[in-house]
Amino acid sequence: MADRAAGARALAVDLLTRVERDRAYASLLLDATLARGALPAREAALLTELTYGVLRWQGTLDWLLEAVGRRRLADLPVRLRQILRVGAYQLRFLDRVPAYAAVSEAVALAKGRGGHRGWASLANALLRRLAERRDAVPVPEMEDVAERLALTFSHPVWLVRRWLARFGEAEAAALLRADQMPAPTVLLVNRLRVDPPAVAARLAAAGVAWEASPLLPEALRVREGGPLRHDPLLAGGHVQVMDEGAVLAVALLDPRPGEVILDACAGGGNKAARMAAVMGNVGRVVALDVSDRARRRLREACARLGAAIVEAKAGDAREASRHLPGGADRVLVDAPCTGLGTLRRHPEIRWRVPESDLARLAALQQELLQGAARAVRPGGCLVFAVCSTEPEEGEAVGEVFARAFPTFLEEVPAGFPAHSCTRAPGGGFRTFPHRQGCDGFYFIRWRRGTP
Repeated sequence: MADRAAGARALAVDLLTRVERDRAYASLLLDATLARGALPAREAALLTELTYGVLRWQGTLDWLLEAVGRRRLADLPVRLRQILRVGAYQLRFLDRVPAYAAVSEAVALAKGRGGHRGWASLANALLRRLAERRDAVPVPEMEDVAERLALTFSHPVWLVRRWLARFGEAEAAALLRADQMPAPTVLLVNRLRVDPPAVAARLAAAGVAWEASPLLPEALRVREGGPLRHDPLLAGGHVQVMDEGAVLAVALLDPRPGEVILDACAGGGNKAARMAAVMGNVGRVVALDVSDRARRRLREACARLGAAIVEAKAGDAREASRHLPGGADRVLVDAPCTGLGTLRRHPEIRWRVPESDLARLAALQQELLQGAARAVRPGGCLVFAVCSTEPEEGEAVGEVFARAFPTFLEEVPAGFPAHSCTRAPGGGFRTFPHRQGCDGFYFIRWRRGTP
C-alpha cells in the first residue's frame, strides 16, 4: 500500500507540474491518466484528491510553507514547488495520512527525477517544521477583509474584492466556500438511447448513490459509488456528463423538432448533442468551431450519443452567416470566457486568469455575439451564455448588444425553469455554486423582430 501511495504522489507532482508549467488543464490530464486503467481504485482516488486538493488550496499552502520556511515559493523550481505543496496538503488536510509518510515521500520525490540533494534537504526541513506545527499555524488576523478571505479560502485577492463589493461579506464567503468543495458529477439522461428509469436502475445495480437534480428533472447528481469512467452508461451514450448550468442554457434556447439550429461556439459538442436529443433527432444542428481538436471531440461525442442531426463545421462565429447562408431558427453563442464560474471543476483557473482578461474576453464575446446574430432568421431566437460569475462577461455584454441590435428583444420561453436560476439585473439569468449548486453561468435570450 505504501508503494501505491508513493506512486499516486509522484503522479500528482507530475500532473501539477504540467498544469503550472504548460498551462494544461488538470481535468484533462487526470482523465487521460486514469483512463489507462493502471491504477487501483484507492490509488486513483488519492491521485484525484491530491491533484484537485493542491490546486484548490494552493494559495493557503504557499502561505503555510512560506510561514515556516521564510522564503518565497515563487523563487523555487516549479517541480519542487509541487513536491512541497503535495506534502503540505497531506499534512494540513488529510488526517488519514501519517505525517512521517507525507514527509518521507516528499523527500524521496525531491531526490528523484529532476531533483537533487539540496531539494531533498529543503523539503525535509520545511515539511518537518510544518508537521511539528500541524495545527498551530493559524490564519493571521487581518484588517483587510479581502486579504483574510483570500487566504482562508485560497482565492486571488482581486477576485475576492470584486465579490465583496457585489455580495457583501457573508455571501462572498459562501461563494468562496462553495468553490472549495468538489463539484458533483451530473448525469443527463440521453433520451435518444434510453429512458430515465433504466438509468436509475443501472446506477443502483452498480452501487452508485445519486439524487435527482433540484434544477432539472432529467439530470441526476451522483453522490458516491463506483467509478463511472468505464461504465457502459457513458460508453454507450445512455448518459452524458453535463453541468446543470450548461443544460439550462440549452433549455433557454428551447430547440424544436424540424428546426435549423446553430451552435456557434460548439466546443466538444455537449450542448449540440443535447439539442439533438431534445429535438428527437429531427431537424438540423450546425455545430461551428474554429478548433480541429474540438470538432474531433464533437464528432466522437455525437457518435457515442446518437446525435445524428449534428453537423460539425469549421468556422468562426463572427462569420456565422457565411457558414449558414439560409440562416437559423435558433442560435446559441456559448462564448469563450474566463471560466470563473467553474472553479470547483477547474480550480487552476483562479491562479492563471488576471483581472485584465475580463475586458479582453468581453470584447471577443461581443464580436462573436454580433456575428452570430446576423445568422438568426427574422422571428428566430438568440441565446448568449458564458460560464463566468463576472458581470463584464454577462450583463455588460448583453446590454451593449441590445443597444447595437434594437430589433432583438429579450424573452423567456414559457417552459423555461426560471425558478432554478437567479434573475440578473438588466436582463438574463445567473446560476451560482452557492445558490443553485451548479457552475456559475450567465445566459439571456432574445427574439429577432423585423426592422
